[in-house]
Amino acid sequence: MLHIGNRYFINGESLSSNHAAAWNLLSRHRKIRGSILSHVTHDSCFMAQLTVPINQGYLYFQ
Repeated sequence: MLHIGNRYFINGESLSSNHAAAWNLLSRHRKIRGSILSHVTHDSCFMAQLTVPINQGYLYFQ
């Protein structure tokens, strides 16, 4: 994941989202604890966006 200005890219594909703070956390950390994203996990739009790179194998939880 790459973060340039206010844009985010996963495997070269641009990602547009209203959840910049959450994507910024994901782009800066290799390991993510669920508590870090607890403020957006209730948002179905964010969760739908997050599911795509997880299903494609670009993001995963340990």
